[in-house]
Amino acid sequence: MPSLNIIGSDGRGSTFLIDKDKEEITIGRSEKNDLVLSDGSVSRYHAKIVKAEKGYMITDLGSFNGTRLNEKSIQTAPLSHEDEIRVGTVKLNFITEKPKPSPLDSVILTADTEHEKGQGQMIEKSAKDIPQEDSQELLISTETDKSLIDSSLIVAAKKGKQKAEVKEELTSLERMNKVLFVLYEISRQLHTIHDFNELLKKIMDFIFMVIDADYGFVILTGEKKKDDLVPVVVKYRDDKVKAKGELRASRTIINRVVKDKVAILTSNAMTDSRFDQAQSLLMQQIQSAMCVPLWKKDKVIGVIQLDSVGGDDQFTEDDLELLKAIGCQMAMVIEQASLNEQIREEERMRNRLERFHSPQVIEMILKESQEEKGNIMESKDLTATILFTDIIGFTSISEEMSPREINLMLNQFFSRMTDIIFKYDGMIDKFIGDCLMAVFGAPRERKKDPERATRAALEIRQELAKMMESGELEKKFNIRIGINTGKVVAGNIGSPNRMEYTVIGDPVNIAARLESIANPNQILIGEETCRLVKGKFKIQKVGPKKVKGKAAEVMVYEVLS
Repeated sequence: MPSLNIIGSDGRGSTFLIDKDKEEITIGRSEKNDLVLSDGSVSRYHAKIVKAEKGYMITDLGSFNGTRLNEKSIQTAPLSHEDEIRVGTVKLNFITEKPKPSPLDSVILTADTEHEKGQGQMIEKSAKDIPQEDSQELLISTETDKSLIDSSLIVAAKKGKQKAEVKEELTSLERMNKVLFVLYEISRQLHTIHDFNELLKKIMDFIFMVIDADYGFVILTGEKKKDDLVPVVVKYRDDKVKAKGELRASRTIINRVVKDKVAILTSNAMTDSRFDQAQSLLMQQIQSAMCVPLWKKDKVIGVIQLDSVGGDDQFTEDDLELLKAIGCQMAMVIEQASLNEQIREEERMRNRLERFHSPQVIEMILKESQEEKGNIMESKDLTATILFTDIIGFTSISEEMSPREINLMLNQFFSRMTDIIFKYDGMIDKFIGDCLMAVFGAPRERKKDPERATRAALEIRQELAKMMESGELEKKFNIRIGINTGKVVAGNIGSPNRMEYTVIGDPVNIAARLESIANPNQILIGEETCRLVKGKFKIQKVGPKKVKGKAAEVMVYEVLS
């Protein structure tokens, strides 16, 4: 049965099985979807997977953040085994074949049964209290030549120290150097490796450099149910240990760490009375075990566990403190991975918004999207003010100019007009030949939208007069401006192959018609706009006018100043 492996930005995952008899699977944030993803970067109806004659197809449903297949933006594309789908910050791996054996498959989480209690030693410690090592002490180097070590032994002997005691001290210093190296490397890798799972694997490699374990694993809790435990990394000391077959991880230990938020060290796990001789510990013949929590802020989202099948007291309290420190570093990795993905998604959104909105409005959109945990750019009903302006007699003007000269003139004109629209927090909806359409009030309604649109129109007219006087443009021309206010629908409009954010509704059509009947350099506004800006501008009544597409006449007003 085909399936989707779901991996959030913090690495936690789950699996969604695709019913072979179902022709279409919808994906989005709304509860009405087949696959619901509770993530602010996911649109309410984001994408769908459709059963085709040969395999499956994925189609974006006009989502604001788009859908990516193997890191490429798509509208509609065929799916193949192990394709990676990005829906906002959520990763979906499309699986159609039986996956190849993975080390992660060898970890079996057992439902432990209670046996006769034995005696054993166990240490529980607060998971967040990490002693601060003296950095100068950690920096002492033992990578010195043999003669220096020998001379140190001679000096130490004169002071009454035994040779074995000195060697023990040097070994301790050497280990502390390794610890320092590991903690440094973890911080460094955080900024060089961007793949979340690769980071976790690298950290586990570092752990095995300083702690002598037979095997270890990283397990994350489920995003919705804490009882769901998902192995994400498995590490073996050598191939001999790996060849022994599947690992059985004890839910008893893991649940204790997750629920009680403690770090656990047991010197003889099989006889530890606190674990009720868990079945998995007996089957694995585990003598020593350490398990520490992984944090995301104040929540435990997983564990790191190391096991040893050697003698008792394989792990020490120093080992536990080190693993706790590394666990805190891994918490930083998990948090940073989530933040990095959010930053990349915000950057993609910002790049799209920069074409249409002023910097102030962009910041508002991004801030409110984060606060509401939703997509502010999704389709919605709102009240907006629409402004249209175009060049009078553009067709005849363009006949006297080359295409390159026309392009240069329009770019000069629109550049200045765009700056004015942005100054008053409007949105550039589109350029249509020599016509500009701007919206005030989308994607978020704001106070005084009609007033700001009217002030923008007056300044556009003033700026054009300056440009004409200075001879800045190749040709002299006049413009018309029409403004109207009313209820519209704002959102992504179009087909799966091309979407654009715009507003539609009767107020938009009326604004365009007002612009078309205006005289040179005249600003005409509709009745609702007039009502909302009355007393703030010098306005005169033009009277009812018949406009294209409307059976009834429309009351028209002119803004003088």
